[in-house]
Amino acid sequence: MDKLVSVSESDTRVGPRGRDAREAAEGRARRSQDYRAAREEYAAIRRLREKNWIAAHIRERRYELDLTQQEVAQRAGTSHSFISRLESGEHIPTIPVLKRILAVLDEQLLIGIERATPEDDRELEIAPAPEVLSA
Repeated sequence: MDKLVSVSESDTRVGPRGRDAREAAEGRARRSQDYRAAREEYAAIRRLREKNWIAAHIRERRYELDLTQQEVAQRAGTSHSFISRLESGEHIPTIPVLKRILAVLDEQLLIGIERATPEDDRELEIAPAPEVLSA
């Protein structure tokens, strides 16, 4: 029992090499331009998520798939400027356009409806977004 060492809360953040996660990330950032770029992109996405989570999700997924805005626009049948405005968080697309963009990103748009019941429970129904029919 005398060989056991108690671990304090401050010690739990230290990795196996004796550095905490922040120090390790800063070291990687100093050594790798790609790591710095990815770190900056994810920081921008976190800020965008506070403003418009749809825009942040699209930007993050596009980044993960290593697609340019131009590539997404071409495949979704829209313009590069539209994707740029969408990812800025200043524009909300129509459902048909959002479905096309998400399809390019290998995702499907789901629509959810939540209803409060008298017992303060929540009922949730989620389904794929319907095809929009023109009249």
